[in-house]
This record gives sequence, C-alpha cells and structure tokens, in this order.
Amino acid sequence: MIDIHCHILHNIDDGARTAEVSLNMVRQAYDAGVRTLVCTPHSPDSSASRHYSPALIRERTTALQQAADQAGIALTLLPGTEISFVPTVPQKLASKQILSLAGSRTVLIEMPVFAVDQRFLPVAQTLIAEGYTVVLAHPERYIYNAQDLHDLQAIHEAGVLFQVTAIAVDEPHSLALFEHHLVDIVASDAHSDTYRPTAMRFAFDYVYERFGEAMAQQLFVDTPQKLISQ
Repeated sequence: MIDIHCHILHNIDDGARTAEVSLNMVRQAYDAGVRTLVCTPHSPDSSASRHYSPALIRERTTALQQAADQAGIALTLLPGTEISFVPTVPQKLASKQILSLAGSRTVLIEMPVFAVDQRFLPVAQTLIAEGYTVVLAHPERYIYNAQDLHDLQAIHEAGVLFQVTAIAVDEPHSLALFEHHLVDIVASDAHSDTYRPTAMRFAFDYVYERFGEAMAQQLFVDTPQKLISQ
C-alpha cells in the first residue's frame, strides 16, 4: 500500500513528538502493509504547524529514512505537505514555500475543519489549470447536511480527488461518499504511534470485504502510485 497522508516527522506539527515515535510509526505502517509513505506535516497556515520549512521536511524525511534502513524496515519515505487552504496557495506553491507530494504535481489540501469553504473551488480550479492534481484531505469531516454533500459533489466534478481517512472508512459520512462515488484514495492521516496510529490494514480489509478487491487496489495502491509519480 501507499500512504500519501501521514504526520510522521517529529516536532514539526501536531504529529510525532520525537524521533523515537516517528520510527515506531514507520514500523506500524510497515506492519500494516504500507511500503511507500509520504510525510505530510501541516503547512505554516495551520494552527497545528510549529516549525515548517521545506528544508526541514526534506532533512527529517532523509533522517527517518536512514533510521528505517538501519532498523531493517523496507519502507520508502518521501517528503510532502498537508496544505491548509488559503486563497494564496497557488502563489505559495509557485514560490516554493510549501511542498507538493513527493516532488510531484499533486498537492494535498485541507479545508477548515467542519466546513466547506466556498473559496476552495475556484482556487482548486486555478491549480488544476496550472497542471496540478488537487487532492482534498478527509472530506468526510465536512459533511453536516445535504448542502455540504452537494458542495462536495461540485468540487469533485471539477476534478478534485478525495482522500478519506483510513480509520473513518466505516463511518456514516465516509459511506455517503462511497455511495456517491466520491472516494479516490484512502490514507492514514496518522499522528502518533498511540492516540492516532495508522489504520491502513483495517481500512484496506474493510474496503476489500465491502467493495471488492478492485476497489481496494485502486484506492490504496494504483491511484496513490499514479499521483506521486506525476
């Protein structure tokens, strides 16, 4: 499996607190079946961000890869960002203030929690016109009524891909997204080795059993591989 959303780098945001926790998360991801993982700390516009910089993300990713290699864990780690939505995201990407996923033309963006930001769609359309693939993180968090689901459908129809959180695949809002064919990727959004660990094995097994092998392969392997290879 490929996990494109994980807060595994220590002391950059509200994810892993120490290098030891980061390595524990690497082990957990590997044991769950993940073989490639994109490290995605929150961007500076997030209240959860602490010490973000592209250089630091690359440095910590390299250090964690070395630690994983030394521990004999065959997991490939790549640098990225969970970008907090602001209208100036295109400018921040152009000036290299924030990272795409694994150096690709794919960007992972979250809206403010518990709301569909009406400014998001035109900005996403701008990014798509510039050649980016836009992935919306955890859309299941933004559904509170029928209008929210309608707004998300419009965003998806515009070409934005949706990444549902692994631990939430069996929850009602996620199932509504599955029902309306609005799930493109599943990723962990793990923040810790204890209180918010990876749930990729649980999620893969659930999707496999409920929606079939082809869907599981698409959401956990094929689509994420395509996204980080662009």
